[in-house]
Amino acid sequence: MWALPFLLLAGLALLPTRCRALSFFFFGLGWACLSAQWALDDRLPTKLDGRTFWLEGQVVGLPDMRNGVVRFELVDITSRHAGLPSRVRLAWYGGPVLQAGERWRLAAKLKRPRGLVNPHSFDYEAWLLAGRVGANGTIKAGQRVAGATGSQAWRDRLRQRLMAVEAQGRAGGIAALVVGDASGLSAADWRTLQDTGTIHLMVISGQHVGLLAGLLYGLVALLARCGLWPERLPWLPCACGLALFGALGYGWLAGFEVPVQRACMMVALVLLWRLRFRHLGVWLPLLVAFNAVLLIEPLVSLQSGFWLSFAAVALLILIFRGRLGNWSWWWALGRAQWGMALGLLPVLLALGLPVSISGPLANLFAVPLVSALIVPLSLLGTLLLWLPPVGESLLWLAGGALAALFAALELLAGWQPAWLSTALPLWCWLLVALGMLLL
Repeated sequence: MWALPFLLLAGLALLPTRCRALSFFFFGLGWACLSAQWALDDRLPTKLDGRTFWLEGQVVGLPDMRNGVVRFELVDITSRHAGLPSRVRLAWYGGPVLQAGERWRLAAKLKRPRGLVNPHSFDYEAWLLAGRVGANGTIKAGQRVAGATGSQAWRDRLRQRLMAVEAQGRAGGIAALVVGDASGLSAADWRTLQDTGTIHLMVISGQHVGLLAGLLYGLVALLARCGLWPERLPWLPCACGLALFGALGYGWLAGFEVPVQRACMMVALVLLWRLRFRHLGVWLPLLVAFNAVLLIEPLVSLQSGFWLSFAAVALLILIFRGRLGNWSWWWALGRAQWGMALGLLPVLLALGLPVSISGPLANLFAVPLVSALIVPLSLLGTLLLWLPPVGESLLWLAGGALAALFAALELLAGWQPAWLSTALPLWCWLLVALGMLLL
């Protein structure tokens, strides 16, 4: 915190000059330091580490229930003991079925956040800090105080409804695509997705949000072109409004994770550009979304998904900006996959993440299948669940397509699993990234 006054003074000193961008950088860095300090101050004090407390709070997010263990986060915590964090992550072995929005009174043994720091291992402590989780622990006993209420409870009920649908053994995958709950995917599924570089297809990302927004916009535009749109209503504002509403609604279903935040912001900026400001260019929406996400939650920079999400969009802009010409769609798709594979290589290696050798080939057929068939069928089937024969039939078809996709991905994963590099200094990967940009 000692650096905060110097950052603010430097920002104020540079504000009247031509170095205004540097001034804003110092302000942003100061805000990030302050936000990080608040998160660190909200962690469980050392003197309370390992003790058991009675606390009461509300279940937030979708509980993860597998292998007889229920994992969830608790917020709005009250207790007789002062100094407890405002958000904790708990595990209940052999616990009951929980729903988002319920209030529970629990006896929990709390511990300070800690995790492995071995090279290339998952940094659990940084992940908890990014989520502003001040402690984790295990539950010894508990009782429900109040039932589930609010929008989170509705989202949880929808998740349970989807998991109960007969979808050829792939209800968990459909729930991941519709509500962003990946607990229904097995460890073997995750290994297959990682080995083939297709994890981004099974979690709600910018691709899915942009696809839905584009479909809704295109539907209104098609109706207007065919003369089926009411003349008294201007079609362009209605198309943009419907697309934005669909993107935000899908983002809410997904829990507004980082890729979804970025996608919703970029969709809003693109629609604004379509309505009024066509001189914005292609880079400004990306930069505004990047800064907005950091402004809302600076600690998101601790998550590798943040950097991969924005790096992927930047690469697509570099690949396609003014260079598509009259290429066929399959050639454009192939160029995108190989460009992404090479462009994201230094980012993946710098972050210590595995690299999929078969990723370009897998994405070549997986991206069209998921985007054009599985996601639309899943969303439409979910929307029509109030007509069970229709909705469940569509979800059954989506599950069949998903099962076929996983069968093909498993063949690729068996042929060429993901590759994990040895640790190299960060500057080496920065040089590699610079060289690829110059190619």
